[in-house]
Amino acid sequence: MRLLIVLLTLIVFSSCRNLQVPEFRGGEKMNLEKVEGRTISLKAGANIYNGNWFGLKIKPSEFELYVEDEFVGMISLDKKVKLKRKRETFVEAPFTANLEEGVMLKMMRYASKDHVKIRLKGKAKGGVFIFSKKIEIDQTKTISGRNLKVGI
Repeated sequence: MRLLIVLLTLIVFSSCRNLQVPEFRGGEKMNLEKVEGRTISLKAGANIYNGNWFGLKIKPSEFELYVEDEFVGMISLDKKVKLKRKRETFVEAPFTANLEEGVMLKMMRYASKDHVKIRLKGKAKGGVFIFSKKIEIDQTKTISGRNLKVGI
């Protein structure tokens, strides 16, 4: 029995070492929940493919948020997200953004543009069972400026 537990532990440890970063595959949507001063609560969703042979949990994490290569604040994942193994899944999760002073005025300027570059940078905490690993995230996406008219 102990041998089985040791083998399972080694397999999980080796799989965490070879963890593939989940891949965004489109289908993005965003719903504004609440705006309080410089804090915005929102729910965002996207199609994400998990190429690993095991299910993966993305734990609450915090990222730097850039719009047009300008730092605008921090955004955090509020609840853990589960990704099924070897499958593309539509995942929806709550986020909280804490924006810098004066960013709302800049958002009005960006909202008039056709395309705006959004960048998330930071470390996501992913895990399998009781084992976890931090994954470096640096994703850039171009969206329509109309999506930034939220709360303005």
